[in-house]
Amino acid sequence: MKSEISTMDDVRKTLYTYWHELDFFTKKASTNIGQVRQSEVKWFIVKFIRDGIEDEFGNEHKLSRRHAFSAKELHEAYINSSAGERCSLSNFHFHLKSLVEHGYLKEVATILEGRHNVTYYGRTSIAFLDQYDAPLQSKIDRDFFDPLKRVIQDMNPDLDVDYINQLVDDNLSSIRDFYSRLISWIEVKYPHLYKSKIDLDMLMTIFGHYSLFHKDLYKSSKEIASLIDLDKITSYEQYELS
Repeated sequence: MKSEISTMDDVRKTLYTYWHELDFFTKKASTNIGQVRQSEVKWFIVKFIRDGIEDEFGNEHKLSRRHAFSAKELHEAYINSSAGERCSLSNFHFHLKSLVEHGYLKEVATILEGRHNVTYYGRTSIAFLDQYDAPLQSKIDRDFFDPLKRVIQDMNPDLDVDYINQLVDDNLSSIRDFYSRLISWIEVKYPHLYKSKIDLDMLMTIFGHYSLFHKDLYKSSKEIASLIDLDKITSYEQYELS
């Protein structure tokens, strides 16, 4: 009997421990992540699981917050939340199934409770990034920086093409360097970030504005801005608010 209880406790501990084995970031298709963010129910589910809860079992076994929940627990939390709208449990299961199918959630464990097996759902990643916001991907070369070279050339026809190419390539390289360092910082400081329940998706967006403190990025960005008159916005010389 003791061995059975011990085994059940080990399984229940995974509801807490799996979180710390997840990847920090996973990219998702723009249209799909947009639909998840716009769905009150789906967004509540992924956010509630991210925040987690402290409970008696976790405190008893000196575990961190629990980040996996049954459908019933998630549904009750949603109904009791200030944003909760009328949503039947069957409809709630539809949203859960959709999140599993699109790779946001997974079944962390199935635990026998009374006479029934109860499935607990958790996230597949600590944070989800829009595929076009993912800072280290090569696609931004084709979708933004290659056209940017053409914009600069069109506005500065006398400027050497090789110089433009090198300038923009240096700018992109500096952006990647900044985000590589930011991700390393997140990995090192994550114990503090975890305690605060901060949203890593939002952190990446907000801290992206700090990128201009990167010396090389600031230098190349300032040069690019001057070539396309963008500096006149920051110096309030032109393009006033109407």
